[in-house]
Amino acid sequence: MNAIHWVAIALSLATLCYGDLKNGRNDKTFYDCTGLDDGLYIGDCTHFYRCANETTRMLPCPGNLVVNEKQMWCDYKALVKPPCGTAPNCSGIINGNYPDYSSRCQQYYTCQHEEFYGFTKCAANLIFNTEKNSCDWPFLVKPPCGSGNERVWPSKPDNFGSAH
Repeated sequence: MNAIHWVAIALSLATLCYGDLKNGRNDKTFYDCTGLDDGLYIGDCTHFYRCANETTRMLPCPGNLVVNEKQMWCDYKALVKPPCGTAPNCSGIINGNYPDYSSRCQQYYTCQHEEFYGFTKCAANLIFNTEKNSCDWPFLVKPPCGSGNERVWPSKPDNFGSAH
């Protein structure tokens, strides 16, 4: 093989290991593990770096997953706080369950100690009722989630029990 073939092979291996090269540099910021303890470090929203004996190994998140900084693993965007994810911000929020309006209230999320604790889906055809703190039929839940109102059950007609 000539030198051109070896350069092509080297570039292919670098792309497999470190992502696409642009202007001779990796498209992701290279993490320098020199002088760092062995362990896992966050690169950006799409990958981690593992440092071992001052050697760097990039660990990309598969598919559409992003870095979950709190858990130190790759996770769904809906379960990760911004800027990497879209999870609700529970900062300054009292402990409790809150309707997820983006799902038309078919699920709710939990905030505890100003931390997001995940989503809970309601059973089929039910939506979150903030007054009952549970899933309920849409006609029993007030807007903006449901279609119910103050008077849920029909009242007696004015002429109920009177003779005509």
